[in-house]
Amino acid sequence: MKTILLASLVLSMHASFAATTSWDNPAVMCPEEILVRGLTCPDLSRVDNPYTDFPDETTKEQITDWRNNKAADLKYCRNAEVLRRESVKAGSFTPATIEQAWMVVDGGKNVPAKLAAIQAATLKYEIPAQVLIGAMKQESLMSSLGVSPDGGNYSCGMSQLNIQEWCSAMNSLSGEEKAKYGWPSDMSCEDDELPTTIVKPFYDIAVKNLGTRATYELVSEDFKGITSEQVVPGFPSGSSGLQSKRYQAVTSFVNNCQDIALSVNFKARTLRGLYDNFVPSKLKEQEIYTAGKTFPRACKNTYASKYYPLHTGWLMAVAMYNAGPSQSKIVGYYYQAKSSELPAMNPLDLIEALHWGGKYKSGTDNVTYNDMDAGKKPGSGWFKKGSEGSLQQSWFKSCIVQRHVARVIQNVTLPAESIAKSLDQEGCKQSGVPAYRQAGTGMKAGLKEK
Repeated sequence: MKTILLASLVLSMHASFAATTSWDNPAVMCPEEILVRGLTCPDLSRVDNPYTDFPDETTKEQITDWRNNKAADLKYCRNAEVLRRESVKAGSFTPATIEQAWMVVDGGKNVPAKLAAIQAATLKYEIPAQVLIGAMKQESLMSSLGVSPDGGNYSCGMSQLNIQEWCSAMNSLSGEEKAKYGWPSDMSCEDDELPTTIVKPFYDIAVKNLGTRATYELVSEDFKGITSEQVVPGFPSGSSGLQSKRYQAVTSFVNNCQDIALSVNFKARTLRGLYDNFVPSKLKEQEIYTAGKTFPRACKNTYASKYYPLHTGWLMAVAMYNAGPSQSKIVGYYYQAKSSELPAMNPLDLIEALHWGGKYKSGTDNVTYNDMDAGKKPGSGWFKKGSEGSLQQSWFKSCIVQRHVARVIQNVTLPAESIAKSLDQEGCKQSGVPAYRQAGTGMKAGLKEK
């Protein structure tokens, strides 16, 4: 009974957010408000806790102004102070704290270039700027991270793209543009020719050039001078011609993956591809401004998308980027509806479906579900087949992806407002399914499995 009451309370709170949010005008920031504006920082060198305290002379009105109207700059200032204190006395903070602080501070650099790239990507791909920025903040805090192993992905840059995602975007460029960036003219992006781990031999050499810098501070200069003789032995087997193209492709990737304009453009293009190919058509038909209407807040740049700022379909594309296109099938199972028959949904409905979609499979860490578009027959290699023709994914992945979407929304919500919350009640753990989630039917209340 306690578990059921707790779950009911969470859903009730979730419903209250939906009831108070006008999705055509949600409480979200303009792009320039989300990023650091370069305001003069308060003197935090004299406070005890740089994360919470203000100088003694700061008035209540000034504190409220910083928290509600200058939140991005306040966060930048606090983390810059953390880095300053660490430089004075090494070991004052944990490595994880320092990495986070570095990302926040680096994310506050080159803001005009970032805003220009975001506006250009919004115009080109029609992705709402808030969705794009929220997704990139969740990936990197808008910092130009160096290449990192990332579980074998070897992701890089503000958009945290791996070489296969980078390859797909590069191949869409003209021959002249490919040549400009040193990209092969005919490089396949398939895993057998360009696996994400092919970056590893380059990374292993570059980290030796870091000196006292942390690995996340890798820059393209750290990869300079790496020869094919040094890295090709670490590649999968292939003809000399293929190895030459691979070397050229990875060299181009590590030299350009922190480029702001490319990183933002390619991220938006990747999300557009997911949106076009996998987001259910019903979600594409809703949350669109009618003629003469647009996002009403007065932002520096004209709102460039026809879609609402927190468009559910675009947020589903973000979920797919994080956890795969099969997330649309989990949503369909939750609503017991084919893609063409999904009900009208808002962003909170999406979070709810991602969290509760799929039945707990006893004795495992997984939830199972059926593809409502194909009966009980798995229709693609996206899916992990379970028993009796059902599909399954780990509860951990379900937990993470609904949390990811909630945080993307939180990243762009006005500081004094609240729109979305993650629905997990006991955190996201890699093993074990919490009792409250085991008790769920995997479908929206009142529905029966078809």
